[in-house]
Amino acid sequence: MEIEETGPTAMGPAVLTSVAMACCGKPGSTVVVCTDGLANIGLGAFDEVKSEQDMAKVDEFYERVGQLAQANGVTINIISIQGDECNIDSLSKLADLTGGNVERVNPVTLKDDFSNILSLPVIASNVEVKVKLHKGLEFRNEAAADLSADKTLLARSFGNVTEDNMFTFEYTLKKISELVQMDDIDLEKIKSLPF
Repeated sequence: MEIEETGPTAMGPAVLTSVAMACCGKPGSTVVVCTDGLANIGLGAFDEVKSEQDMAKVDEFYERVGQLAQANGVTINIISIQGDECNIDSLSKLADLTGGNVERVNPVTLKDDFSNILSLPVIASNVEVKVKLHKGLEFRNEAAADLSADKTLLARSFGNVTEDNMFTFEYTLKKISELVQMDDIDLEKIKSLPF
């Protein structure tokens, strides 16, 4: 009931080592990162961030670790203890890239939270989803890197997936000025666009 974080937290080296070890296993392996504090020593340390460039380097480190895990079918789940600062925004990229979960837990329920995270089996690894829209439509609020030039094809990588994974997106009608330039769409006759 009196758990308290003390000493340094070498999160970056620990995550990288764990992912490297899991990569030697079979696709569908899982790494659970349980932390009670901010990464403050070694690779990926937030305490050493003094500028936006430093933060970009730290984010790039965790992004590359996530990409390594994703490419090898490893899921990374993040568990952080409530009340402690661990920069969940940067660490959540690890879970996002690999199909993992991010949980903030009460220390008293830690055992149950571990059980829940590990209870769902991985049903597919290295999952990539592609969604194609009619050329008169376009995706909204998506990263440019995930979209085709005309914004009608969305490609997203998920790493590992379980039966609980969900994927949502938004789309809208293209600007009228763009639709007018399309030879095979007659704006006076068209009543709807297929989806």
